Amino acid sequence: MTDIVVYGRGKTGQSIAKMLQKQGKRTIFFDDVTGFDRPAEFTSDSVVIVSPGVPPAANGITLARKAGAKIVGELEYCFPLCKGRCISVTGTNGKTTVCEMIYAALKNSGFPTRLLGNGGVPFSSQVLEIAKSEMVVLESSSFQLADCKSFAPFVSVLTNVAPDHIDWHGGFDEYVQAKKNNFIHQREGFAVFNKDDAVSVALSADCACQTLFYSTSNGEANCFFDGESVVLRHERSSAKVYAPFLAEFLRHNLSNALAAVLACCCVGVDPDKAVGALKDFVFLPHRMQSAGEIDGVYFVNDSKATNVHATVNALKCFENDLALIVGGSDKGEEYDEIFRQMKDNVKAVVAVGQTSHKIARCGLQYGIAVKIMRDFKDAVRYCFQLLRQSGGTVLMSNACASFDNFNGFEQRGDYFLKAVEELRIENKKV
Repeated sequence: MTDIVVYGRGKTGQSIAKMLQKQGKRTIFFDDVTGFDRPAEFTSDSVVIVSPGVPPAANGITLARKAGAKIVGELEYCFPLCKGRCISVTGTNGKTTVCEMIYAALKNSGFPTRLLGNGGVPFSSQVLEIAKSEMVVLESSSFQLADCKSFAPFVSVLTNVAPDHIDWHGGFDEYVQAKKNNFIHQREGFAVFNKDDAVSVALSADCACQTLFYSTSNGEANCFFDGESVVLRHERSSAKVYAPFLAEFLRHNLSNALAAVLACCCVGVDPDKAVGALKDFVFLPHRMQSAGEIDGVYFVNDSKATNVHATVNALKCFENDLALIVGGSDKGEEYDEIFRQMKDNVKAVVAVGQTSHKIARCGLQYGIAVKIMRDFKDAVRYCFQLLRQSGGTVLMSNACASFDNFNGFEQRGDYFLKAVEELRIENKKV
C-alpha cells in the first residue's frame, strides 16, 4: 500500500491525517522545512493532499509535479466523501459573516447543520460523520479552491472579488480562477452572486447552473432590500418580508444578510425564518467593531480588513470626521484605490507596520500626506488628539494582513482595543 502524503503539519494537515487513518489508509507527513517524516520521495504513484496554507509555488509541490504525483487539496478530496448537501461561500470579503448568518438561519429553521471550512473547523475533521439529511455550510477560501477540479456544492455564493493574496496565487487572474472554482463545476443547484459587485456579475456568465443575484437596492435582483422589506423572487419562494431592522445594518453587512437569505431559500428555508434569524444576529469581533468613545471621539476596530477592498468599503460607512489607521504585512496589493476613493472627511491617514512606507508613497501620488508611526498605540493616541476638539471617529482598517507583528488579525484587533482602553484610563486621570 502506497502512503498518502499529507502536505503540511498544521491544524488542517493533522485533521486530514486523522480522517485518512479512519479510512484505514497509511499516511506520511511532508513540509518544506523538515521534509518527510521518514525516508521517502515523491513518485508517480504518490497521492499528495495539500493543506490550504501551502502555496502553489512551494518547493514540495514542484517536486511532486515533476514526479507525476497526483496532487489534491483538502476540499477536493473531502467533497466526494460528504453525504450531506453543501452550501459553499467564497469572496474577497464577507464570507465568514455570510456563513455565520446562513448557519444561524438554518439552525433557526430546524435544519441539521454543520459550519466548517476556512479559519474554523476543518472539513476533513467531520466529513466522514456527515449524514445525508444534514446541511454543510462551508467557508471556502481561494487557497482551498485553487486546485479544485470537480468541487460542486449544491449552493455556491460569491460575495465579491477584488485583488487579494496576490503574493500567494502569483497574480490576480490566478486568484479569480480560484474563486470561480466555487461554482464552475456545478451542473445542478444554484449559484448566488452579488449584483452590486461588477466582477461577480461578470463571472456569473461562466456558470453552468441556475444563477441568482442579490443586491442592497437593485430591484432587478432576485433578492433585494427596498428600505424596509426584503423582497425575494425565486422559483422556490417569492416573498416580501418586513425587516426594518436591516436599515440599521452597515451597507456591507446588509449585503451579507441578503446573500445569506437567498442562499437559505435555495435549500427550502422559509423566507420569514431566514430573515427573522438575522434580527438578533451577533456580529463577530474585529469587523467594524465599536471600541467605545472618549470625549466625543469614537473608535472602531476593523482589523479583519486585511485587503484594500475591505478598507475602501469601511470608509464608505462614515460621513463624520475620520482618522484612518492602516498598515500591516504585505500581500502584494497596491493601495491606490484607498486614496482614489478617499473623501474629504478623512482628516488624517496614519500607517503602521511593514507596509507603512509603501502606503505613504502611494498617498503622496494623490496629494495625501500619510504619517508613519512605530506602533498602533502611538497611532491611536495621535488620532485621538487630532479629533479631540472637533469629535469624529478613529478607524483602524488595515488593508493589510497582520503577520508582520501579530499572529493574526484577531491579535491585532485585541491590541487596538487594549490601546483604546489604556487611553480611556489615562484620560480619566487627567
